[in-house]
Amino acid sequence: MAQNRIAGFRELSNMLRSDQPDPEQDETTTYLFWDGEGKLIGQLPEQSFSTDTALLFKAAPMGETIMTVTIGKHGFRVFEFPNVRQNRGSIVTIGIVRSLDDANSTLRTLLWDICSVIIAGVIISILAGRFLAGRALIPIRNSWDKQQRFVADASHELRTPNAVIHAQTEMLLRQPDHTIEQESAHIALILKESKRMNKLLDDLLTLARSDSNQLLIHRAAVPLGSLIREIVEQFRLLTSIRDVDLSAELQEPLTLWGDEGRIRQLLFILLDNALKYTASSGRIVITARSEGQLVYISVTDNGKGIADEDLPYLFERFYRGDKARSRAEGGTGLGLSIAQWIMNAHDGSIRIDSKLGEGTKVELLFPRRAR
Repeated sequence: MAQNRIAGFRELSNMLRSDQPDPEQDETTTYLFWDGEGKLIGQLPEQSFSTDTALLFKAAPMGETIMTVTIGKHGFRVFEFPNVRQNRGSIVTIGIVRSLDDANSTLRTLLWDICSVIIAGVIISILAGRFLAGRALIPIRNSWDKQQRFVADASHELRTPNAVIHAQTEMLLRQPDHTIEQESAHIALILKESKRMNKLLDDLLTLARSDSNQLLIHRAAVPLGSLIREIVEQFRLLTSIRDVDLSAELQEPLTLWGDEGRIRQLLFILLDNALKYTASSGRIVITARSEGQLVYISVTDNGKGIADEDLPYLFERFYRGDKARSRAEGGTGLGLSIAQWIMNAHDGSIRIDSKLGEGTKVELLFPRRAR
C-alpha cells in the first residue's frame, strides 16, 4: 500500500511538473498530499517539512486563492486544490508550497541597490551642485571685486585733487589782503587739480555709461588719413616743447566705418600716453594702412617701455605700473580702459607690445565695414 502511494505521489508530481521546462532544478516548490481527513500522507521532495509545519499550510482555502504563509523568517506561497484522480490512492487534496526566500532575497538586494543608488545620486547631486554653483559664482565674485576695487580707486583718485584744492583754498583765505598776482601759484595749482578732477570725472562717466550700454556708437564713413593728420598737428606744439619727433605714415585714401568722435578720443589717448613716457629726442610714429577687410593702425614710441609683469593688467581700470610718475604726469589710469571699450564697440581689437627701456607699440585692427 505504501509503495502504491509513493508511486502515486511521483506520478502526480510528474503530471503537475510536466509544464515546467526543467523540473529537476526546481528546489523551491514542494507538493503536499492530504487524505480525506486532512492528514498529511506524503510530500515531494520527501521530508521537506515536518508534519506540524505542513499543517500550517492546510489553513489555505482550497481552490479559492493563493495564500502567503510566514513561518519564522521564511515566507511561502500556498495553493491547494482537489485531486481529480482519486482512484490513484487515498489522496483527496494536493497542496503546492513555493518558498519565497529566493524572491525575498532578490527583492532585498534590489531594494538595497536602489537605496544605494539614490543615496549616491543625492550625494553626487549635492557635490556637483556645490561645484557648479561655485563655478557659476566665480564671474559674479570677480565682477563684484572689480566693482568694489573700482569704487575704492575712484574715491582715492578723487580724494587727492579735492584735498589739494581744499588746502590751497584755505591758504588763500588766510591772506585775504593778498592780490591775485601774489597768490597766483596757489591759484594755478587749484586750476590744475580742478582740470585733473574734471578729466577724471569725464573718464568715470564714460566708463559708467559704457558698462550700462548707454553710450551709443554713431557709425559713419571716417576719412582716417585726414583725421590722423589733424590730430598730429594738434600734438605738434606739445611734441616740440618736449623735443619729441612725431610723424605719420599713412596710406591714402583710407576710410574707416565708425564713430569719428570715439576714434579721435582713442588716438588722443594713445598719443598722449606715448608722449608722457617718451624722453627728449625720442620718436613717435603713427601708422595707418589697409589690410584686406581690416584697417591697421599702430602708435610706436621709443620711450621707457613697460615691464613684462605689468602688460597683463594694462587695461584694468586705475592700473598704473609706475604710479608715482603717472600721478605726476596727471594720469588717471583709465585711458587704456576707455581705449579698449572703444575698440570693442567697433568690433575691433587692441594689442600692446613693449620692452622695458626700448619702447612700446600699440596695434589696432578695425573692420572696414560694420558687422
